[in-house]
Amino acid sequence: MIAYPIDPAELIARIEQEKPGWLARARDRKDAYAQARAYVEGGEFWGEIKGVYIALQHEKCAYCEMKLAGKAYAAKVHEVEHFRPKSRLRAWPGDIKRLKGYTPPCATGGASATGYYLHAYNPFNYAIACTRCNSSLKSDYFPVRGTRNFREEDAGLLRSEDPLLVYPIAGLDVDPAELITFIGVLAVPVHAAGPLYERAEVTIRFFDLNHEDLTTRRAEVIAALYLALRGKELAADAADIRDFSDGIARYLSPATGFSACAAAYYALYQKDRSLAVQIGREAQKLLPR
Repeated sequence: MIAYPIDPAELIARIEQEKPGWLARARDRKDAYAQARAYVEGGEFWGEIKGVYIALQHEKCAYCEMKLAGKAYAAKVHEVEHFRPKSRLRAWPGDIKRLKGYTPPCATGGASATGYYLHAYNPFNYAIACTRCNSSLKSDYFPVRGTRNFREEDAGLLRSEDPLLVYPIAGLDVDPAELITFIGVLAVPVHAAGPLYERAEVTIRFFDLNHEDLTTRRAEVIAALYLALRGKELAADAADIRDFSDGIARYLSPATGFSACAAAYYALYQKDRSLAVQIGREAQKLLPR
């Protein structure tokens, strides 16, 4: 995961530019849900501003960082993710088969029949996610360490719930890089213990960030970055050095898939060259043949 920094006022401005009048309609819908005290299905229109988040997130999933198709195919591959589920909530990990026997490092909150209905049309409750992360994994789970607050309308103030997942947009939460880093292709907590460790551990488990589907793709990035770094060191021609430097910059760009993993590998390469070389060579072995 990476942060997608944007001033909250700028995000609101982009939404209004993308779909004039959307914000007013969203307020009306929120008021209707407040009166009903529940999310009422039908006539959903959050997809109308999907393009704002696609552009902000560089066409990447907010959670696994997989690069998705462009805006032209948004309806097929980009899903509007409600960070806090808009209707019911299930207790996590519950009876999820892949987590059988797993004990979370802290409390993760109970279930709810209504969920965060006041945030169904809150722009600061949206992100773009792939089908794997949004529909298959996140679904209607939202683990929190504290007490759920279904009455608060300000997403920024909901940090009092002590959520265990990370919202990466608009600076409303901690930078994911403060919680999760990478050792080779594996996502690991930055901290060894404490609340930040617990958030990282739960997030990694929740989104199955070390599944082979993702580690194989990270191996491709590390292998390519390793070759670019080594190539730059060995190159004698100025043009070749520039080409390798440009390649390195592309892998580290937030617009590139799995850039958080690339950044961690790059930092390791500067700090511990021999270990980085070993990991780079191992990454090449993981590539499909």
